[in-house]
Amino acid sequence: MRKLLLTISLTLVALPFFTQSITTNGVVLTETTAGNPSVCWAGGFDLLYPAVQSGSCIEMTTGGGNFESSAVWACDPINLNQTFKVSFTANFGSDNGAGDGLAFVLQSEGVPQVKGGQGGGIGYSYGNEVGCQGGTCPISPSLAIEFDTYDHSSAPLTPPINDAACDHLSIQKNGLMDAFNSVLNPVCLNSSGSVIDGADHTVCISWDPALPALEIYFDGVSVAVSNVNIAAPFAYFFNPSSVYWGFTSAKGPAPQQQSVCNVIMETNISPCNCAVALSDDRLSLEAEPIYGLETARVGLTLKHNGENKNLIQIERSADGKSFAPISDMHTWGEHSIDGFSFIDFSPFKGENYYRLKMMDSRNDIRYSNISFVRIESFADDLFIYPNPVLEKAIVSFSSNDKSETALTVYNLFGDIVMYNQFDSEKGLNKIELSTIDFSAGVYILQIHNGRESKYLRLIKD
Repeated sequence: MRKLLLTISLTLVALPFFTQSITTNGVVLTETTAGNPSVCWAGGFDLLYPAVQSGSCIEMTTGGGNFESSAVWACDPINLNQTFKVSFTANFGSDNGAGDGLAFVLQSEGVPQVKGGQGGGIGYSYGNEVGCQGGTCPISPSLAIEFDTYDHSSAPLTPPINDAACDHLSIQKNGLMDAFNSVLNPVCLNSSGSVIDGADHTVCISWDPALPALEIYFDGVSVAVSNVNIAAPFAYFFNPSSVYWGFTSAKGPAPQQQSVCNVIMETNISPCNCAVALSDDRLSLEAEPIYGLETARVGLTLKHNGENKNLIQIERSADGKSFAPISDMHTWGEHSIDGFSFIDFSPFKGENYYRLKMMDSRNDIRYSNISFVRIESFADDLFIYPNPVLEKAIVSFSSNDKSETALTVYNLFGDIVMYNQFDSEKGLNKIELSTIDFSAGVYILQIHNGRESKYLRLIKD
């Protein structure tokens, strides 16, 4: 009988950063041409003036006293029928009297020369229409996740802009900024109300068509989730399997230097989420062998500081890609530290990958890191009968030589409930085991001869 004793613990997870300005699936993209491009080729990206590359950053607007709009587009489209995750740092400038913001844009109008209006258009919508390229001023068809740093809610426009007084994000379709074309209404980016502080802010956007869920993290916090299916044919794009992506930005007549840096795009990945370990209630799983090569203990301790109850579940994979649940859902309670142990009675011979799945009260799903355990051998000649047992059973096993041997019985929490040390004989050994004092339930029996251990599940009726 093969078995694996698992415990799970929480640790902090660090995120890698790249020095290149844009990478896709680990491949560094290169700028195709300088200035105003007219072509876009595979493995490249194009900049639309005044955007300019500077080290690992793309400076989107300048400190000049003119209206501006800019854009940067990856030349290769992505498939919205697959997952994607894009992370970057954004700097919104330092002049609180100016705007206007940045936007991450999915669009199928084309590349390379596509950008929208200056000022309040944030480079994807109307705004000041001077400098628009690629058809009419709004980029369409498109889906824009805008990070808006200027309040236009009182502007005398028809239809009125779907805006808010705080620095906020919203999701708008087809380059139109009114409430009717809003996929997600304005959400404040932080509690202070302003992100125009000259600092770099981390942003992560993930899309999972299976849920569906489009989620935005700002400075390590999930600030918005939209469950609309942006990959539905003809709903947002005529061909969701071929959609361009990039960034737009704009400002008004006041100086405002805005930038995006360290852009990392990943596609067709699993799990696909932006959860990061910024506090001790984040998820991280670690599995390691502790009972020889045949089993591993993984401890689960969950510290939760939120108000929502969550459900957690353990998943396993043979290849680290395709996971299936191997435990029931367990409740992770409010303001508590909960722990439980889990036993995998049928691990794969060889490679075993484990991860922890969490679903909160909004049905948002998070995954831990993936932990790896290799199982080299299994106990093929250890038997116990009868099993289930009432009061006593016979443990039978073979030994290659005479040796000092220990028989240990563990409960499912890993506690020792019985220990017996004896000398085993070469060949067949039979040991009588009394279970009269055991509570009904499942136990793990271990035979250890100083060199190796063998395990078996014991059921007490």
